[in-house]
Amino acid sequence: MAWTPVLGLCCMLGGSFCFSLMALLAAELGSGRASPHKFEPFELVFWRSLFMLGITLGSSLAKGVRPLGPSSGKIRLILVFRGLCGVGFMAAYYYSLAVLPMSDAVVLTYTSPVLTAVGATLLLGEVWHGLDFLGSGLCLAGVMMISKPPILLHLLGLQEESVELSPLGLLAALLAAFCATAVYLVIRILKDKDVHSLVFVNYLALAAVVTSPVLGAVLEERWDRSVIFQPALGLLFLLAALASLGETLLAVGLKLETAAKATSMNYLQVVFAFFFQGDVLHESSDEVSKIGALMISTWGVVALAKEMFAEEEKANTANEPLLK
Repeated sequence: MAWTPVLGLCCMLGGSFCFSLMALLAAELGSGRASPHKFEPFELVFWRSLFMLGITLGSSLAKGVRPLGPSSGKIRLILVFRGLCGVGFMAAYYYSLAVLPMSDAVVLTYTSPVLTAVGATLLLGEVWHGLDFLGSGLCLAGVMMISKPPILLHLLGLQEESVELSPLGLLAALLAAFCATAVYLVIRILKDKDVHSLVFVNYLALAAVVTSPVLGAVLEERWDRSVIFQPALGLLFLLAALASLGETLLAVGLKLETAAKATSMNYLQVVFAFFFQGDVLHESSDEVSKIGALMISTWGVVALAKEMFAEEEKANTANEPLLK
């Protein structure tokens, strides 16, 4: 099959697209533009996760997959950890967005692909090739060019005003990055343990359904219990469907590709969001942001192309006669 060599990367690409659409819809629901009710962050997480759980549990049963995965207690404990790390990512990321400039929070959080590649190299013995290393650096630079974090601009002398950032906010953004890294590494660790991709999503949804009301109460969010009877119900289901598909594609991609190759495709979420900002929300952007988006997109094309050429070269080498 022509697409087999890049199937894992294509899954990551599809997952990134789903996540960017999900983020756009979540922003519309959270701002009150898409429904009469303005959803609180963890209220949105709860409804999304509740519908996700219904979708992925139904899919698991339809496919004959054990919803909780293999009966091994050790594996299930690791899966619970994966679910809690997913919730930890959301909680830490939302907090960092609340107390830091959005650009700083985004850049710090998007160090997770690099952290994942380093972790997979040190802990799992995976190889981080030089070209993939350069690609991750190129993408991270592209994210910085799009988001333009004030602290970075000040350090480079491009902004005179000094920026004081909340230490707790910085810790939260870094915690979000480490939680995302843990999620990716867990999938790599269990890739050969007969854990279906849907099972990873089941644990995330279940953990979020249980913990989001608690986190919402801690943050004193005001939830509207009548939302189940509102027109927003369809949008919440769409949000959950996008999340379910994105998380499943993410799990498949991480099973098929090394952590460094797979997670570098996550940077394309920023590119998709950048285009949605202009084409859907009609918000303007500058030339520097466009160059940053182009840098990330270029690496996405290079990553796909190099895998296809590598497979083709391997096939040609295998077909060469032993004696010439």
